[in-house]
Amino acid sequence: MPIRRRTPLGWKQLVHSKGRLAVATAGVAFAVLLIFMQLGFMNMLFDSTVMIHRQLNADIVLVSSKARDFANPGTFPRARLLQALSTPGVADAEALYVTSRDWIKQSSNDRGERGAMLLLGVRPDFKAFRDPEITAKQHLLVETGAALFDRQTRGDYTAFRAAIERGERPQTELGGRTVTLVDTMQMGSTFGAEGALIVSDQSFFEFAINRNPGAPSVGLVRVEARRDAEAVAAAIRARLGGYDDTMAMTMEKFIEHSKIRIQQESPIAFIFSFGAVIGMLVGLVIVVEILSADVHDHMAEYATFKAMGFTNRALLGVVFEQSLILSVAGFIPGLGISLALYALVRSTLTMPIAMTLERLLLVLFLAVALCVISGAIAMRRVAKADPADVF
Repeated sequence: MPIRRRTPLGWKQLVHSKGRLAVATAGVAFAVLLIFMQLGFMNMLFDSTVMIHRQLNADIVLVSSKARDFANPGTFPRARLLQALSTPGVADAEALYVTSRDWIKQSSNDRGERGAMLLLGVRPDFKAFRDPEITAKQHLLVETGAALFDRQTRGDYTAFRAAIERGERPQTELGGRTVTLVDTMQMGSTFGAEGALIVSDQSFFEFAINRNPGAPSVGLVRVEARRDAEAVAAAIRARLGGYDDTMAMTMEKFIEHSKIRIQQESPIAFIFSFGAVIGMLVGLVIVVEILSADVHDHMAEYATFKAMGFTNRALLGVVFEQSLILSVAGFIPGLGISLALYALVRSTLTMPIAMTLERLLLVLFLAVALCVISGAIAMRRVAKADPADVF
């Protein structure tokens, strides 16, 4: 029976030099951490892009054929919404208006800094959102200039929150007009906006005076009970077949469409993907150097094994054993630090970032692959070694 099955040579060689083991483990942990963070940020970009999509109370949406994402949805003729409403299987439909506006935020130091907010305009008596809290508060929007303030808005908004909690209605400037914050709701920030404000459709045009009421951003369509949303969406597309300015799709496909557009058009997605690759390469270089140095230091032992009749494949198993140990030893602390940083980012930025099982397994696979490739590279010296030359 080969020695490697009776004695854990890989483990013994690693722990023989504890300093080198610590450096190698730290290198793998750093690579794992970097990959986790880059993938986490990239998925946070995608999730924040479709965060509001998931809160819309609609089975089918109408959007401009030029729509990029929810913050830049473009517009389409309101007549398309009326055409959709007359389609068999459609229960009701309403327009949602979307734009971004700068506003003056009253921070705790009262410096009156400016911030960017996503402004959503909807008819107050239409249940446009799935969150029952928003629905229950929409009646407050009938007042001109009234808005529901996103309490998950990123940044220092303690002055606004404290005033609303005291029952006050703080006012500030939004798009050059006065906005009154009548209550709060929960939606979340995105990469492009610190948070969101919900106003009535009439107030929306007060803050976005350049917008045409006949050109909504999103059409929210709900189908009748027991009707297939995809079939109704196909019927709407057929009815709109003569027009190329509007797309009709189910909410699930709208979410997928938005993710694909951001993947293809946003340079941020490429940057995060590139960062994950760099993390992999950094870990690869570190582990290759550590294993190569270890192989060099134990070349006499490897040569002795070869002289005793051990094959390169058997000795490769020793190096692979070291590689697997390093991958697990580096993955565990890398995962722990990543979870802590995820929690920090989530609480600081109020943006959706969480560890998923798929990402965990992917990074574990990458860590093992990284170390195995490193071991194979380091093993080339042993494969070429001649016992006669060594001794």
